[in-house]
Amino acid sequence: MKKIFQYIMLAVVTVVMASCTSDIEETTATTGKNNVQLVVGEFPAFGDSQTRAIGTPDEGKTSWAEGDELLLEMTSKTLGTKYAAFKYNGSSWELASGELSYKVDEVPTFPHVYYAPNYKWEAGKLVLKEGKVAGTDEYIEGKANITPNGQGINVSFAEATRNYSRLRIATMPNKQITVTINYFTPAGSSNMAWSQYYALTSDEKGNAYLYGTFVKKSQFTVKYGGAPLATYKFTQETENAKSYALDATVVSANSAEEIKSAIKQEVANSKTAIRLNLASDAGDNEFNAIREAFKNVRGNVQDGTIDLTLIGCKEIPADGLKELNALKSIFLPDVTKIGMNALFRCVYLEEICAPNVSTIDERAFAGFIMLKKVTLGELTDVRGEANSGGGIFDDDNWTPYIDLYLPKNQEVMKGEFDENSNQYIWKPTGEKYFASPDYDNGIFLGYQFNSVKSWE
Repeated sequence: MKKIFQYIMLAVVTVVMASCTSDIEETTATTGKNNVQLVVGEFPAFGDSQTRAIGTPDEGKTSWAEGDELLLEMTSKTLGTKYAAFKYNGSSWELASGELSYKVDEVPTFPHVYYAPNYKWEAGKLVLKEGKVAGTDEYIEGKANITPNGQGINVSFAEATRNYSRLRIATMPNKQITVTINYFTPAGSSNMAWSQYYALTSDEKGNAYLYGTFVKKSQFTVKYGGAPLATYKFTQETENAKSYALDATVVSANSAEEIKSAIKQEVANSKTAIRLNLASDAGDNEFNAIREAFKNVRGNVQDGTIDLTLIGCKEIPADGLKELNALKSIFLPDVTKIGMNALFRCVYLEEICAPNVSTIDERAFAGFIMLKKVTLGELTDVRGEANSGGGIFDDDNWTPYIDLYLPKNQEVMKGEFDENSNQYIWKPTGEKYFASPDYDNGIFLGYQFNSVKSWE
């Protein structure tokens, strides 16, 4: 008669290791004649050993959370190698995929156990999950062993070693930012990426994270909707298991007084890149405050030196930012409408970036002599006839020196006088601009430009 072997199947029987072992609440389930437990130690908090101080340090993740996964590899002499994923449900760990089994009278080994949220088991290897990108989460290897009685598995990350560092980007809460970086080896990879692009979403505290190794001269730029928030170049290679912090914060200012106070303080701190987070419905009062604030600090600010970013607001009202000589560049990532004379006679302005704007009123960009680059969104409504004194740009031949950037879906615009509004209005025709003769000739809205390019 053949001998019948008993096998222990590791399934939903789990328990989380609390701060003190005496606090463990043992939760077991019976599988045949055996009780099996997966005992998981505390999450290894990264800490926040900063190289650049940004307010209060933030440790990031410090404990296991619902939805966390552990990836286990187990080998037994009889059944070979098995792979499984366990998911935390808030109180215990449940088998999410795969299988772990071993003969009742043998001691299996666990070559690997990972906390690697971006990865899954596939054919015995860790591969990226669909939609996940290396370097955007942890990749920690712990240890696991069978308990002396053979009835459970202990998982510990107490001695886990991170062979990578963490970059904490402090910015606005719950916002999507983009990061471009070179010379970066993502956590979980041994290959350095020469050029990498990440789309990250900050958490409710305003933090976004990258995990990996930065070498000397690693350089990256953080942007929100095309507006630069921070740039940095490492002067030396980062240390493993060490956290670094980058300031990409934005000053929130909703009321007129908050706006004036914020600009005054930024100038006092010798800031030339001023980033304000305004209310979405910011209007005349708020923009009057911006103009007044720059007027009040005029003696401390040289003409053409301020890079101004206004986040959150949807519209620049008529005359909103006119005659601000301090401006060198302006970034308007959330703006969809720019009013009449909105940036009139900001004579030292060199760059305008408004990638979501669709409506522009008369003389919005008139009165410039230094303008070199303009980035616009997909335009659907533009007021004013070119070369008539009422167009959005000047009529004295400055546009041939401007490089214009439009989205790839921009359509050819056709202009005609509208008697109802008593304005000359440009509307899309349905013809793709970048497949038109106007594009070939560098012409848009009746103006000749130095170049017209797609920014997508």
